[in-house]
Amino acid sequence: MEVVDPELFDALISAAMESNKKFAELLKSVMRKKGITVKELSAGSGVPVSTINKILSEDRDLRLSTLRDVIRYVVTQHGVAEGDITVGIIAARSSLNAFSKNVMILKGKKVLIKEYPVNSLEDAIISAIKAERERVQGLVCASIVATTIEKFVRIPLVTIRIEESNIIDSLETLVEKILSSTE
Repeated sequence: MEVVDPELFDALISAAMESNKKFAELLKSVMRKKGITVKELSAGSGVPVSTINKILSEDRDLRLSTLRDVIRYVVTQHGVAEGDITVGIIAARSSLNAFSKNVMILKGKKVLIKEYPVNSLEDAIISAIKAERERVQGLVCASIVATTIEKFVRIPLVTIRIEESNIIDSLETLVEKILSSTE
C-alpha cells in the first residue's frame, strides 16, 4: 500500500482505536478536505455506500477488513486541486465540524479552506505558524486568540463574527443542561 500521508494514516488508526465517534468525525473531516464523496469512497474502497453511511453516522462497528479498505483508499488519495487562494480556519474541532466547505468560490476566486483544529491557545499559536509555513495566505480564528496569533504570523488574520442567534442557541443549550442537572 502506497501511503501518501503517513500522519493521516496514524491519525485514522488512532481515532478508530479510540471510538467509532472519533473515527467518524475524522473520516468526515478528511473526506471534506480531500473532496471525497461517499460514492467515491465506496467505489475506491470496495465498501458499500450503506456501510460507509453507517460508519459516518456511528451506527456500525468497523470490521478490521472494512477499516483497512477505507483507510487504504483515503491515505492514498491526494488532496484537492489547487485553488486561487488558500486560507485556514483555526477553531475547536466541534466548530470546524459545523462548517462543511473545503472549497468555495468567493469574489470570483476558487478558495481552498484548510482546517486547523485546536484545544488551547498554545495549539492555536502552533497551528497559525504551521499554516503560514504551509503557505496559507490568510487565517480566520476566534477573536479571543486573534490578538495573540497576530504576533506570530505575517499573513492576514480576521476573526469569526458571532451573531446573536449563535449566542441565543448556546444559552438555550446551557439552560437545558442546568435544568437536566437539577432534576
